[in-house]
Amino acid sequence: MLKARIEDYCHGGDNCSQIILRAAAEEYDFFLPEELLAACGGISGGFGINGMCSGLVAVVMVLGLLFEEEELKQKRILFLLKAQERFGGLDCCRLSALGVDCSGVLEDIAEILQEVIEQ
Repeated sequence: MLKARIEDYCHGGDNCSQIILRAAAEEYDFFLPEELLAACGGISGGFGINGMCSGLVAVVMVLGLLFEEEELKQKRILFLLKAQERFGGLDCCRLSALGVDCSGVLEDIAEILQEVIEQ
């Protein structure tokens, strides 16, 4: 289950986007190049300016790897709307304020991702 994989990765020192990508690659069996994980350093902490949560950005990347263009567009919008509803925003600052660390938020993100993938 994706949520359990997220929980396992939350204590390994990765940032939110790396955690989502690692867990999703295991769960959905896709290749994850180290270069992509390294590139996630540039989007952590809401792009360094408390912009969009990098965990949410990683989910959109995962959807891009799993679905063709038309289905991807629908699932991306559905995911972002569900996340917006659940968290009241999409920015790193708002989401990180929901807990002591981001692990609970990432687990919630994983639940939403699974719902969207299964629809």
